[in-house]
Amino acid sequence: MKNIVLLMLSVLLVSACNNDKNATEAAGRPSYEKIIGTRFIEVRRQFDNGYSFNSYGFQQEPEWVLEFLSEDSVKIYSPFEKKFLHYPVFFDHDSIFNIAREWVKLRHLSKDSLIFQLLQVEQKVVKKDRSNVSMKFYSKEYLDKKQLDPRELQKPKARDTAFVRTLVEKANKYADKPDSVLAAREPVKLISKSPAITIKQSHGVRDIMDPSRAEEYLNPEYSIIIDGAYKDFTHNFTVVVDEKGKMHLGRFAVSEEFVESRTRVLKGIIDVYLHKYLTIIPGKTLGIPHASEIRIYLKGKGRK
Repeated sequence: MKNIVLLMLSVLLVSACNNDKNATEAAGRPSYEKIIGTRFIEVRRQFDNGYSFNSYGFQQEPEWVLEFLSEDSVKIYSPFEKKFLHYPVFFDHDSIFNIAREWVKLRHLSKDSLIFQLLQVEQKVVKKDRSNVSMKFYSKEYLDKKQLDPRELQKPKARDTAFVRTLVEKANKYADKPDSVLAAREPVKLISKSPAITIKQSHGVRDIMDPSRAEEYLNPEYSIIIDGAYKDFTHNFTVVVDEKGKMHLGRFAVSEEFVESRTRVLKGIIDVYLHKYLTIIPGKTLGIPHASEIRIYLKGKGRK
């Protein structure tokens, strides 16, 4: 009887120790051990509303191809440098990691799939209202086994297109109001029809890990120089280019007393120079032309 009691106490003690160990592991750092050396391809990136676009036109694009080399290091493919770049993996707390200069929370991990939540962190505080993007990965082995093409999975879904169409309808209906327009995933194209006018788009393609890459289409900027203008001038303003390629004067900064006169001047320049000497191709999202806002830095050089 005494031996039976001792045996039962031993079983209970071992069980309690195991439970404590499991609780500690659950509360501690998640392990990437079972996926080390497995290549994962991002197939979907979306907001928590289920769409890959937000109401302004910012698109979440699945871009990462990654492979954990250890618990503390990962390599991620850069399509611009055409090679894998190595990054450290820093654990913070509560399944939160810093990977490739991005804060992410591990939501799911298996040999076949991986889900991260992208976090916006300011002064070491997670901004919950802006941490609303998820990244879904499948392992290359899983994609091969299921005969799935990651390029097809990465394309916008039917629900994305339907959502964009509602945004396009609103943007085109209120094309003269900058606050209602949609950022064009394929920005406006301005092509000079005269050797006297030169155009340069300010924003170019940036590194895949640089969050400001989206500036290329969210806030497109164009420097335009007009040789042989009626006089020297410099202006900085926005225009809304509607779905037919017509420019509508948008925003500019000037003292209240000069708003009316500046409006007349800028509208005159748009009609006399820009509409006349530029081919204006409207911006598009998912192949659909729509009203979008662009900023113009305009310089006129008067005849000598």
